[in-house]
Amino acid sequence: MANKKKPRSETAAKNELAAFCAFWALLIAGILFLVQLILNAIGVNLGSFAGVINIIVAIMLGLAIALTAYKYVRGKSKGWKIAYWVMIILYFVMAICGNIIF
Repeated sequence: MANKKKPRSETAAKNELAAFCAFWALLIAGILFLVQLILNAIGVNLGSFAGVINIIVAIMLGLAIALTAYKYVRGKSKGWKIAYWVMIILYFVMAICGNIIF
């Protein structure tokens, strides 16, 4: 008789997404910082490419943070949930606009 896999729970799927976003954001950021260091040492500037990568990293880190932080506020009062959503929106707006403007 073949073993059947148990279906993943919604919580397990969210944990996997948070871990995925955190890992790839860390990997991309590390590679970008290393490439920037090397290119700056030899006098080359990445310009707008580095800005695009920084936006992607900020979004992926934001997703990992948002999914993990929601677990914390899920059982809290309405005020905590409102603060959570305000800060998540502020984070993503500033992460995107801050990298575009500056």
